[in-house]
Amino acid sequence: MKYNLVFEKQVKKFIEKQDKNLKNRFKKIFLKLRENPYPTNQTLDIRKLRGSEEYRLRIGKYRFIYQIKDDVLVIVMEKADSRGDIYKWK
Repeated sequence: MKYNLVFEKQVKKFIEKQDKNLKNRFKKIFLKLRENPYPTNQTLDIRKLRGSEEYRLRIGKYRFIYQIKDDVLVIVMEKADSRGDIYKWK
């Protein structure tokens, strides 16, 4: 049972700006995320955000904020940025 990934426009732009090696790293981790998008996934650094239905995925100094829609098996990547800038969006 794999989830589908949906990327918001801002996340797509963020990924496109990165170099090839980083894009490949993101891709490998997103494939693992599709298997299990919850914090119980021992291979990824995932945390549920307090007071929210959103989750945070950490990849090095970068953070991805996403929501899980279990009824349709979709992960919606809402925001992506470096560690210092991602939480300013709230």
